[in-house]
Amino acid sequence: MHLVNSPIRIAIAGGNYGGLGALKSLYLNLLATNPDYDGSKQAPPNPNVKITLIDRRDGFVHYLGMTRGLSQPDYARKLWVPYTEMPWLQHPSITIKKDIISRITPTHVELVNSSEHVEFDYLVVAMGQSRNAPIGVAASTRSEYLQAMEKYFSVISDAQTIAVVGAGAVGTELAADLKTDYPDKEVILIHSRELPIPGPFMDEFRHEAVRVLHKLGVKTMFGQRVVDESAAQEDFSLEHVKHANILPELIDSVKRNATLVTSTGAKVHADLVFNCLGTKNKSPLIHLPSSSSDAPIFSSSGIRINSHMQIDDSKYPHIFAVGDISNRAAVAKYAGAAVKSGNVAGSNIAKLIRAKGEHVELGNMGKRRGGGRGGSGGGGVYSTMKLVLGEHNMVIQSEDGVIPPEMAAKMSSPDIKLSKALKDMAIGKFPTQGR
Repeated sequence: MHLVNSPIRIAIAGGNYGGLGALKSLYLNLLATNPDYDGSKQAPPNPNVKITLIDRRDGFVHYLGMTRGLSQPDYARKLWVPYTEMPWLQHPSITIKKDIISRITPTHVELVNSSEHVEFDYLVVAMGQSRNAPIGVAASTRSEYLQAMEKYFSVISDAQTIAVVGAGAVGTELAADLKTDYPDKEVILIHSRELPIPGPFMDEFRHEAVRVLHKLGVKTMFGQRVVDESAAQEDFSLEHVKHANILPELIDSVKRNATLVTSTGAKVHADLVFNCLGTKNKSPLIHLPSSSSDAPIFSSSGIRINSHMQIDDSKYPHIFAVGDISNRAAVAKYAGAAVKSGNVAGSNIAKLIRAKGEHVELGNMGKRRGGGRGGSGGGGVYSTMKLVLGEHNMVIQSEDGVIPPEMAAKMSSPDIKLSKALKDMAIGKFPTQGR
């Protein structure tokens, strides 16, 4: 192996679906390159490459399953997998820094708990979007996570009336999971609009979601916004709230013994309230001046990127953004798309390194097929979504319309794709191409 004076430095800001997808791709394209590598053991050392994963957590968290995790303790314990259970991450060319990212610049990443900067030649930004805990997960270690979940299980078990505020996908799925696993509890879903699930979806899809919610016994209060609440705040956050300005997930959304007043004057007395009111982006952390004031790096929907997952600015061909933090329309904000976008970014970085400054054709994320037909929600282009409403119900909007309920039920994933996520992350093994 030809040795260079200093290794190529690659930083990955954030783990989980997008960050680990990029890291796995880099492992396969830059480290596991020997012809005899078959995934049976660690790839050989490569002193020419230095990869640093920066993550405030000590493992992978399957966010897709968090609403189910709050209603099923045994399932919840499977959602956090420590990095120590991924043997490929123990490669000598890979370093994991457990810290909070405070600032990203064109040349380095700054950390909250260290004066040391992580310098890079290439960067993958994979920090996702933020939700308040518990869906956002305040814990930074698996032990903290398990402690917090035990507290949630206790207060959920004790509550008789549970209100969920916000009927986006997360709030809707949470209400369904709670009512499915605690059928004797009153579960109320409150939403400011007349129908749930904002976004490019058909009204037919939304009405089907409402039908399933009512079948489960969830009480819906739609078309009314919560304008006042009095409650005893329950603080489950495990890290100091001084970092909450950059990490909203450190602030817990759960309230106990609450009285909610809606815009119609209705009052709801709830033993427990979950606020599921959307996400916040990480723009305060991104300090990347744009080449043009007319085209800022951060749009309202995320970091602007091209089809190669590079930041869409000529100043930053060495910086990539993957998963939910990006704005690219072709990148649906789903776990599978985040993994795929990470794979593309990692592969393209490897191509650029091997090209040594020469022109090279980079891979594309590709475009989602079609856009969906106009349906009963009116004309236009629609997105696709699989809404998991409890263990036995799924509402699906495909590119051609809403899937019939009996067919959708057969397409459900009982573990909410946990087993697939663990396979994608190569838990307990060494990755190989294609798996």
